Amino acid sequence: MSALARVGVGLLWLLLAGMAGAEQGGTDQSRAGDIRQQQEKRQLLRHQIQALQAELSRIRKQKESLVAELADREREMSALHLKLRDLNHESENLQKQLHQLQNRREVLEKAMREDAARLARLLRSAYVAGRQERLKLFLNQQDPALLNRMLAYHDYIGRERARQLRQLQADTEELQQLAGQIVSRQQALEQTRARAEEQRHSLAEKQQQRQKLLGKIDASLSRKSRRLARWQEDERRLGELLEHIQSTLESLDFPEQKGFRESRGHLPWPLQGRLRKRFGAEKIGNLRWDGVIIDAREGDGVKAVHAGRVAWADWLRGYGLLMIIEHGNGFMTLYGNNQSLFKETGDWVEAGEVIAQAGDGRMDNTAGIYFGIRHKGKALNPVRWCGKHK
Repeated sequence: MSALARVGVGLLWLLLAGMAGAEQGGTDQSRAGDIRQQQEKRQLLRHQIQALQAELSRIRKQKESLVAELADREREMSALHLKLRDLNHESENLQKQLHQLQNRREVLEKAMREDAARLARLLRSAYVAGRQERLKLFLNQQDPALLNRMLAYHDYIGRERARQLRQLQADTEELQQLAGQIVSRQQALEQTRARAEEQRHSLAEKQQQRQKLLGKIDASLSRKSRRLARWQEDERRLGELLEHIQSTLESLDFPEQKGFRESRGHLPWPLQGRLRKRFGAEKIGNLRWDGVIIDAREGDGVKAVHAGRVAWADWLRGYGLLMIIEHGNGFMTLYGNNQSLFKETGDWVEAGEVIAQAGDGRMDNTAGIYFGIRHKGKALNPVRWCGKHK
């Protein structure tokens, strides 16, 4: 039963108690009339309370349904962001491979040009020597040692020419293979970029769907606020009978936890940005912020402020994609309103490690993250724990 419904029930019994007192001291006839009148009032109040409870139940179910849809969209968007990040990495790797192949092709083309030049020189030397050079050496040489050296030289020239021809042929074949690989890599890169663009388009559609859902939730909350305003006006007319009931519904201010470890005042912030909402500031009504909201650009890296283990990494109503890291001795840090979570429950993280990406700012329609610190369940002021904010 909601607080407002409980107020209505309390009012009912207060009125009944007042009615019972009013019945004493009158005549039987007037007393009977009073009883009938107050029975009618009691029945009317019961109908009003039932209608109020039914309306609250309907609105609550409608909101829960919308919030559940929003949670699904948040998870889908997170998965798309992770997929897009993987595609970008794949594209970068393919680009590096393409550059390596292109560099190898340039080296190979240079070597082929040098080999071709050497081969041309050998061919010119062979042409100048003429086809009858060996026969002339046999007929004209008087020194057998010189004859052997000249024959060996011509054999070397022939072998070197054959080797360079083989090398040139091998380089040509490798160059053709590299050309095919470059074409294949270029096609793969284009396909990867096309998939990335498709993912971006899908992500944009998901974001539009989420904005529509947020609009529905805002409209529902607006209607609920108008209803509450009417109910509050009805309560005002009831006067002082509800004052003591309303006082029991006041939100309590919890005392601030004073105990800090030696890291107090020295922890880094999860990211740099203006503190848009500070610890203890008014949230709505008597509710206060139990953490801080830090301005950030969508997609900024969110870092763990201290080493620990991930205790929660999922969507939570009011906090969006939330990560909770436990640090031992009852200390935990909370990082909410994220776009993507890079760690899962049970993972260990190091201080300064990027654990998430900042979201698109569903809180107050400004990009930023929620950051909180807890000690044995109690909220601590992050400003007193972290170093001076830049």
